[in-house]
Amino acid sequence: MLATQTNAVTRLTFPTSKYRKDPLRFFRDILGVEPWSKQVELLEAIRDHYRVAVKSGHKVSKSHTAAGIALWFYCSFPDARVIMTSTTARQVDTILWRELRMMRARCGRCVDCKKEDPEGFTITVPCPHSAWIDGEIGELARTGLKSDDFREIVGFTAREAEAVAGVSGKHLLYILDEASGIKPEIYEAIEGNRAGGARGVMFSNPTRTSGEFFDAFKSKERFYSLHTISSEDTPNVVYGENDPRAIAGLASPAWVKEKEEEWGRDSPLFKVRVSGEFAELEDAKIFSIHKIAESEERWENTPGTGRLFIGLDPAGESESGDESVWCTRRGKKVISLTALRGLSPEAHLVHTLGMVTEMRRDDREVPVLVLDREGETGNKVYNIFSAFLYPLESPPFELIGMRASDAAHRTPIVYDRQRDELAANLLKWINDGGAIVEDVKLAAEMHALEWIEQEKSGKVKLTAKKDLRKLLKRSPDRYDALSLCVWEPVSVEDKLTPRREIKAGISKPRSMDPYAGSDGFGRH
Repeated sequence: MLATQTNAVTRLTFPTSKYRKDPLRFFRDILGVEPWSKQVELLEAIRDHYRVAVKSGHKVSKSHTAAGIALWFYCSFPDARVIMTSTTARQVDTILWRELRMMRARCGRCVDCKKEDPEGFTITVPCPHSAWIDGEIGELARTGLKSDDFREIVGFTAREAEAVAGVSGKHLLYILDEASGIKPEIYEAIEGNRAGGARGVMFSNPTRTSGEFFDAFKSKERFYSLHTISSEDTPNVVYGENDPRAIAGLASPAWVKEKEEEWGRDSPLFKVRVSGEFAELEDAKIFSIHKIAESEERWENTPGTGRLFIGLDPAGESESGDESVWCTRRGKKVISLTALRGLSPEAHLVHTLGMVTEMRRDDREVPVLVLDREGETGNKVYNIFSAFLYPLESPPFELIGMRASDAAHRTPIVYDRQRDELAANLLKWINDGGAIVEDVKLAAEMHALEWIEQEKSGKVKLTAKKDLRKLLKRSPDRYDALSLCVWEPVSVEDKLTPRREIKAGISKPRSMDPYAGSDGFGRH
């Protein structure tokens, strides 16, 4: 029969000093988790040091480790208070707090009893070597896990400085996830509490080359216990995924190999996201790794409001050629990124019409399509779209044709071509809170871009397309679609447009708009 949960009295109650000096045993006995080598290293560090910093690649169980450390501290110290924080509500609630709730729900069976009775058929819960973790737990981190004797674990986003800092106690632990992106004022507030003996552990991918997390490894080494976990350190990579020591969900050899082929081992993206090392010399980058990561992180909590914009970078009909990419956006949020190969000009139109039908809010909304009409392929696609729209009484979208090679129009004193202004406009959009979808190819394309100042004119230009092709081994199609998607010609209003206005606007092809830098059909 299935093991039953029992409230039988056990000799072990929390808090207990039994595991205070042995967090490894707490993981094995109470959580039923066998820590792997890097987890062991971190558990010993947080036991022995008041300040710990951990930089890592992706898929190395840092959230799992952070949740386990929080539960160990909660169960080991009287009046324990644990504050978990990260840069976004998604990271706090749906990753950190979800991990903690799952670990607590699955506690009560030690590692040895789980091995002896994997399905829980014969050994009762809690097993003779384990115990339940007490307290009332909420679904959200800010509700927390709280015991009758006032121990607690709570979580807040790092934007909530007062909540993060306004905590005191004899035994206080701060766990900072994605610490590279946490602002200085949060660290200053936490440092004030450290005067009373508070501990702190920072986990992060090393995306930023400034701030407290970076300084911990570069100028404050003597104050921290420092650790690096590469994605290649996981037992899945070291021993192989079929080895009994492999752990589901951690970085695999196939994933590491894919990123090596995608980015190259010497690339900054590989160093940060796989090796867990800081990428120096980011100053020349238009879109630094940190800026890209920040934009990805805020996607979950950014509302998609306003008129639908679609950026389309078309490609030729070859199945082995470049990708045709559609990027959709509302306001400050990219909604989707779609890449296809081998489409005819007519197929581009069919796919766009399907996308418009699916994504517009109602029949009154007229999305704006910004299309790259550069070159033979772009011009063919643009002409097909134009011919389709011209005779319609109620066109389903407004078409803007963009030639990236045209001279810059908005700020010609600073930028040389429209392509350069598109990059500058995207940078401004991201700096103003724009949120992009997480896509490894898009991130690589954005990160490859740099400004190059022209000696004679003093204007700045984007990294040449041919140089990007050599670096990326492909065209930056995803980036191009994104930059088109966030481009808003001044003639386009961000509102629902009555059909008769659109009809009046496309009575004939529009000439070059000196403010938009584009050709198209729409309002004058």
